Amino acid sequence: MHKPCGCIALLVLGAILFSTEISLAQTEPQAAADQFRESVSLDVNNAVLKKMGSVQDFLAGAQWEDAINSLIQISQEYGNTLYPESPGRYLRVATYCQNLLAGFPPEAIQIYREKVDPRARRWLEEAEAESSVGPLLQIVDQALMSSYGDDALYRLGEISWERGELGQARDYWRKLLPPEPGSAARSDTGLFYYPDSDLSVPPILARLILVSLFEGNFKQAEAELAVFRERYPDAEGSLAGKQGNLADQLTGILSDRGQVSLANDQDEMQTFAGHQTRNFQAGHALNVGAAAWSFRVPLVWSQEYTRKPAFGQRVPPGLFPVVHGEHVFINDSERIYALNWKTGTPAWSDADPQASPIIYPSVLQGAVRLPFRSVVGVPRFTMTVADGRLYARMGSPVTSVAKDERLGLFSELVCLDLDEGEGKMLWKISSAELREQNFVWSFEGAPVVAGDRFYVVLHRGFPEVQTNVACFSTETGEMLWNQKVCLALRNIEEGVNYITHLLLTLAEGQLYLSTDMGAIASLNTQDGKLNWVVTYPSADDVSRRELSDHMASGLVPCLYDQGILFVAPQDTKTLMAYDASSGLLLWEREWPEQIRNLLGVTARTLVVSGNQLYGIDRASGALRWKAGYLDPEGFGYGRGLLAGENVYWPLRDELLVVDIERGTLKQRIPLQALQGETGGNLVIAGDQLLIAQPRKVTAFQNHGIVPGLRKENENLSAAKTQAR
Repeated sequence: MHKPCGCIALLVLGAILFSTEISLAQTEPQAAADQFRESVSLDVNNAVLKKMGSVQDFLAGAQWEDAINSLIQISQEYGNTLYPESPGRYLRVATYCQNLLAGFPPEAIQIYREKVDPRARRWLEEAEAESSVGPLLQIVDQALMSSYGDDALYRLGEISWERGELGQARDYWRKLLPPEPGSAARSDTGLFYYPDSDLSVPPILARLILVSLFEGNFKQAEAELAVFRERYPDAEGSLAGKQGNLADQLTGILSDRGQVSLANDQDEMQTFAGHQTRNFQAGHALNVGAAAWSFRVPLVWSQEYTRKPAFGQRVPPGLFPVVHGEHVFINDSERIYALNWKTGTPAWSDADPQASPIIYPSVLQGAVRLPFRSVVGVPRFTMTVADGRLYARMGSPVTSVAKDERLGLFSELVCLDLDEGEGKMLWKISSAELREQNFVWSFEGAPVVAGDRFYVVLHRGFPEVQTNVACFSTETGEMLWNQKVCLALRNIEEGVNYITHLLLTLAEGQLYLSTDMGAIASLNTQDGKLNWVVTYPSADDVSRRELSDHMASGLVPCLYDQGILFVAPQDTKTLMAYDASSGLLLWEREWPEQIRNLLGVTARTLVVSGNQLYGIDRASGALRWKAGYLDPEGFGYGRGLLAGENVYWPLRDELLVVDIERGTLKQRIPLQALQGETGGNLVIAGDQLLIAQPRKVTAFQNHGIVPGLRKENENLSAAKTQAR
């Protein structure tokens, strides 16, 4: 277990601690860090470690000039490498240097500012003259402890607010609130607090209260306002272009909740988990009636291999459809299918009843040859829709190719035009193009997309297992940057092909990746720089059977919500929550079983599933309730979803509807008994529920044969469902 230090000013955890300011939420109090052998190798420069040792010697002797000169040199030469700030937590060297400087005494800070202020002032003037964000980011990245760092933070917070990036705005403004004099956080290199800003505190706190409000945390915003009114009853300032008493202005704004549009009220599930933050909650509940149509997906080798006796497992539900307009898209390793989700007929087929549902490839190719060497892992198929385009990861699902595999097991990314081209291919990138010294990279899961760029995980099995994140142009497919994240030891034999399917999480200009091999990373979307990396003990000696058992592992990217990152790596049974900005651990909990899905999070409850369904307190990680069957035949089967006040959770033979906050069973829908269908991955398309089963997709109307309801507060027997 990794032990964070210091306290972090997050106005999202719900616990109000009355300090000199407002609502400081703390990381979980813990003892000294456990030692463990890291399973990954990170880019930590030994020269930096030696130079930092010299800095500590200068500090011990109050040799401020020498310490500052050394820090400036280290930041300039090694700023983008990683530094072990604490056991299991690594920061960018440039970030660590600024954090360290923030704890210096005033006379030392003044020496630093005399050296960097001229450059920082030019950047600020450039930002003002050109209304540009770039120079402000340069200040934050390279001269945050200059005299102009607080101005840059404040303005970047305003810009993020205007863009609707509430978590990013909170992080910028939070840095302007220094801890109490003499507190441990003042010298904590894990967090940054600007120590001596001349900006007025009440307007900053007022904006943080607005962040809570517009994130939908109404009760928290009201509690924060009560503290604010007590501390600063006469504070004046400007909010929403109006000048006046800040407490009165906040009271008026909080009284009109109708102006708040919550980010989770989404209409279409356009990527895995519905949204690129991997946190989707439909605004309305579902009525699940009669089956409307079914579409059978032809079997391909990557679905079939798990039926071999060597694995002994049933074919998993590995299809994850996406929705755009009136169409639903389904893919396997070889083809992409497009259907009208209302009718199940081929998309864009009004004028041609004989049209094919296959939109990629345009011409069907011959039979795909099976890999020569054996294969382990679970095949899964994901896509992303953005700006009227479909991005899909196609080709061999193998990502770590056996050393002596005879076939070229290449993967590819394709981009199809949905809005104007009816699925016409715009470009394709093959992993064969990314060859490096006779070793070929593989694409992991579907990319995430932001503006004119998309981002994807790259994997290489030899000469060492390496995970990268790469950025490409959405227009041309040209690579813009490629950032190494970590190296690791191969956990299976060299003569075995291995399937993985890692997915990035995209939130407010940052990328997050759970590598499932001992590390979690945050990267900047603009240049790929690593913000932080945290490591954790990774399970050893995993068998081939376990790696190929879809009931033993899931597809679980990080889930982001309101500045917090929830992570359930598949190489450990630990569930973790991190501050997304700094990588500080907020809490972690050992779980009795492997969590296979992070389904979503509300203001109070994180919903996860494995064999059973769990509701977890988002602030502490404590179990609030659990539901499901103890019989293995009734374990979870596929990915559920949140809609309205309910969790819709699929089992093999039925669908459970559970209250998100209380965990009470509200409805059992016997799919097999009434419809002759099984569970699978759930997708909302308009007013219909789609279930992606292992080999077909079935759509259910919101009327027709409606299974009988149970009372909302039904008590379940201990042999079946347990509620907490």
